[in-house]
Amino acid sequence: MKIERGFRGKLEDYLNISQPVQVKISTVGNAVYDTCCFGVDSQEKLSDDRYMIFYNQPQSPNREIEYSQNSDLYTMRLESLPAKIEKLVFTVSIDGNGTMGQIQSHTINIIQNGNSVLELSLSGRDFDSEKAVIGIEIYKKGVWRIAVVARGFNGGLGELLKNYGGEIAEDSANNQNNKQNNNSNSSENLKDRLMGKISLSKDKVNLEKHVVNLSKCVVDLKKKNGIDLGNTRAKVVVALDFSGSMGTLYRSGTVQQTINKLVPLGLTFDDNGSIDMFLFHDKFIKLRDLDLSNYENYVNYILSSGYRMGGTNYAPVLCAIIEGYDEPVGGFFGGTRRIAPIVDNGDPTFILFITDGANADHGATNRIIKKCSDMNVFIQFIGIGNYRFDYLEKLDDMKGRVRDNTGFSKMSDLASASDNELYMNVLEQFSNWLKGLQ
Repeated sequence: MKIERGFRGKLEDYLNISQPVQVKISTVGNAVYDTCCFGVDSQEKLSDDRYMIFYNQPQSPNREIEYSQNSDLYTMRLESLPAKIEKLVFTVSIDGNGTMGQIQSHTINIIQNGNSVLELSLSGRDFDSEKAVIGIEIYKKGVWRIAVVARGFNGGLGELLKNYGGEIAEDSANNQNNKQNNNSNSSENLKDRLMGKISLSKDKVNLEKHVVNLSKCVVDLKKKNGIDLGNTRAKVVVALDFSGSMGTLYRSGTVQQTINKLVPLGLTFDDNGSIDMFLFHDKFIKLRDLDLSNYENYVNYILSSGYRMGGTNYAPVLCAIIEGYDEPVGGFFGGTRRIAPIVDNGDPTFILFITDGANADHGATNRIIKKCSDMNVFIQFIGIGNYRFDYLEKLDDMKGRVRDNTGFSKMSDLASASDNELYMNVLEQFSNWLKGLQ
């Protein structure tokens, strides 16, 4: 159900209060946006600062409210909140330069059991020069209710905190301002650096959207764990499933759309701005590198290569990337030549392994993953489609590794995945690996 500014109603008329309720906030624009949930008392004051839920404090004391930064999603157990918390205020603020009048869209969804029950949609036309928005309030007046405020607020996150009675020490305020300026500069610097590389691309406008969203993701991860991916050098390798079940995704344009979104990763991490590309089924083939000169028609190039689809083995392509491989050499006498591994002791290698099905070679895959666990390489598996991924889901339990060197994310509907969803799924565990958290 669509709701608008000024809407008020009882939540129980739309959902079950005794079950978890979720609030998902999405803001699209050319800046970095921070969301926050303020749990306030009857005086509308933050009398317990543990109920200010945001990226730096993602859950309340007893997990009555939990925040997922990956998707800007708040999960609430309203009936478990202490009596003193009478209202939850959901806000978004700009981290750095810009105003809310410059945003493209601002959407808030009230969700239960995976279904959007109430939806508020706003745009920059609804605001002016404000630095923040107070979106909705969920409050208790006899029963839990909802009110759509949708009002601009002149200050940023620090001013919102003061508005609800929170206190910021002078040093903390200065640190917050410095953090905002540094984050803004980091985002803008990365964006400007990447845009300088794509200035001659025919598809500059569409690429810029991905660059902006990637820059935001990089800043968000820096806030979260301190790793500045924008200044990280790495060799990016994509291993792309070419088994028979992938045919529809190639023909529908889903794979090409994904490739378009991956191009900025190569520009970010690799000085050459290119990505090493492999296709695999039960065997593998090394393709030409993906870069600005060829990405727009890359899937057409794959489909016209004559390479046939097959089964699903993970180990052959991983061994080729990590250990090197023998490549056939043409001519009268034939033979092979040895191709050196991509993984070495220089810049780390970041493998994006995209597959839509389970592999038939668990033992061989286990061996190569264990072998490279003390090497300079991280493998991010991305499972797409609705197939089961029993093997990949158990990777965290794999014994015999020097270090956890793999990540797994399941993205059932790759076609509809937002840039933020894709980049966070791709980069968060790699970022943790760089920091030594896994």
